[in-house]
Amino acid sequence: MATSDGLDAAYSQSRQRWTLVLASFASFMVGLDVLVVTTALPTLHQDMNAGTAALGWTISAYELGFAALILTGAALGDRYGRRLLFVSGLALFTVSSLVCAISPTIEILIAARALQGVGGGIAIALALAVITDATPPEQRGAAFGVWGAISGLAVALGPLIGGAIIELLSWQWIFWLNVPVGIVVIILSLVRISESKGIAHRIDLLGLVLSTLGVYGIAQALIRGGEDGWASPYVLGGLVGGVVALVAFLWWEHRTTAPMMPLDLFRNRSFVGGCVVSFSLAATLYGVGFVFAQYLQLALGHDPLGVGVRMLPWVALALFISPMAGRMADSKGERPLLIVGLLLHAVGFLAIALMAMADIGYGMMIVPLLAAGVGVAVAFPTAASAVMRSVEPQLVGIAAGVSNTIRQVGAVFGVAVAAAVFSSAGGYGSADQFVDGFTPALIALTVITVGGAAGAGLIRRLEFSPPPSTAPQAEPAG
Repeated sequence: MATSDGLDAAYSQSRQRWTLVLASFASFMVGLDVLVVTTALPTLHQDMNAGTAALGWTISAYELGFAALILTGAALGDRYGRRLLFVSGLALFTVSSLVCAISPTIEILIAARALQGVGGGIAIALALAVITDATPPEQRGAAFGVWGAISGLAVALGPLIGGAIIELLSWQWIFWLNVPVGIVVIILSLVRISESKGIAHRIDLLGLVLSTLGVYGIAQALIRGGEDGWASPYVLGGLVGGVVALVAFLWWEHRTTAPMMPLDLFRNRSFVGGCVVSFSLAATLYGVGFVFAQYLQLALGHDPLGVGVRMLPWVALALFISPMAGRMADSKGERPLLIVGLLLHAVGFLAIALMAMADIGYGMMIVPLLAAGVGVAVAFPTAASAVMRSVEPQLVGIAAGVSNTIRQVGAVFGVAVAAAVFSSAGGYGSADQFVDGFTPALIALTVITVGGAAGAGLIRRLEFSPPPSTAPQAEPAG
């Protein structure tokens, strides 16, 4: 049994602060690279003579690498050390950023972006785990609120930073800036974050391979479906092969004595509800971001930097609201906050969808954008809190990996749904034709959001009475 001194060491204020700051900043850096590149696409087209498909893969390769390796990184972190894998993921992300910056061809850039995604996925999965290790259960909602605010700020600043860098410097500096920042975060993490591990089973190599293949197959099929057609051999092969691999993975996890993903997790209603919310929230955020940014530019005629400014009412509120939402989750529980937050987001963009016209003024959008912004600022950190608070301390690493994998697959799914609905109802021929596709795409994404609110009903309110023995066994931070 841990002593009170052991509890104080495990949950010391200094350790909590440094872990939260470093893990949140790493999440900010990784999250920023999801959206910051979108403003560079026209420049890449000119400088590298890249076609539409190649430009799309500069985004998709990052998402695929991110989705495929989250679960693997979390499982390895539980065995070899969460800090070790967190730092390793950041190191791969930083080195890959360097390769992106010096890439002479679009093909090398795409490959480097895929490696960036792999490193980012590992780092993000372990970021939640190290925050959970360093924070007492009754304070984790507030901690995830801070993490959510900083991570959400990456979404808000991505288009703005990308536009400013391209205007003042060059597209390569989007990646160059990651290098010195990544090195500093790695060094501080080695010094300030304590090492922790989960249950040390033998490595489930077959599980690692099957899960990675399954996530990769389905994710790449969803990304390519809108461009190649859902009947394309690559898309159908990816969907069928991915499903087969995941079914085989589940069969193996049920059979093996040392599974990388304990299926008992999914007997936990709160964990399942949190994962459903994470999937729908990511699908909505990325899907809406994909069509709404284009709507502001192509239908309303704003330049890329102006688009970023006009998206701020939707994405910038997280910095102010997410910490408050985290503290409310500690006292009220996650379920009511998630239901209200998701419904606010759905109502906001449903209103925009219904009043969308080619000559609409931006001023009419501000109120629904603010409503949606409040909703996502409440829901984003609260979903993470619901998942991580629902499991035992020794399972936080794998729980983070599973929930983050589900969230990233949700992001890919949201973009695919938005693209598929848009292309079937509208097009790029004129502003009116764009709106013809934009409106049903937003409505489809609203339906997904409402489904997430229904999933939040599975989450139970937890009581905080942790026995001393549940404290993580902290090791000195080198």
